[in-house]
Amino acid sequence: MDQMIKKAMTFALFGLLLTALPAAAGVEAYEALGIDKGKVISGTQASAQVLPGEEKQLVCLVAYFSGKGKNATVKLRLGVLQGNEKSYTIAWEQDFSSKYDDGKVGEGNLELLDLDRDGQAEIIVTFDLFSDPLIRQRFGEVIVWDEGQFKTAWSGPFEYDATKAVRDVPVERRDHFVRELDLINTLRTRGVTLFFNKTMIAVAGERLVEPKVVEETFPLRKRLNF
Repeated sequence: MDQMIKKAMTFALFGLLLTALPAAAGVEAYEALGIDKGKVISGTQASAQVLPGEEKQLVCLVAYFSGKGKNATVKLRLGVLQGNEKSYTIAWEQDFSSKYDDGKVGEGNLELLDLDRDGQAEIIVTFDLFSDPLIRQRFGEVIVWDEGQFKTAWSGPFEYDATKAVRDVPVERRDHFVRELDLINTLRTRGVTLFFNKTMIAVAGERLVEPKVVEETFPLRKRLNF
């Protein structure tokens, strides 16, 4: 394994240890996003360069309550903030609760990984998605900066279990699987191809005797970043 890949993997593991914050932390970031700190369920924040240039940005993912009483729903927002805690400005934001079945998202997790080894981190968000009460689903997006804007390069379930949805889901879709990012192989392509290891636990409602691991590849970048 070459030294650059080792460094990138070290960064990834280090980031996982630092991102999670209690709801009471990061008040300034919540205020910049216009979120009442008293409504925050959980927040994840990390500092890294996700935009072109030399400055780092603060990236935060916040789950919070919106509305009152029976009309209360859970919102999930991603924000890229510039500046410092005294004066944050929003460079970009994404409301996942509006994008994916309003009111049917849960808490999420945030990772910042330099998948194409250009010194600028990509954003990986995963969150619970309750589109069907009988389907357990952990959904996610890989977000990249490309052609002057943030784009969703890949989206899909990181965990999916529809084995209990006997009435509403066709038998051929009653699978149970878990996806994990294959960081080493993704780094080797300098961000051209996204690699996943998909562990199949059940297929068409039938649990496998032994889980089967399948390698998946998806395009992440159209060009190499040398």
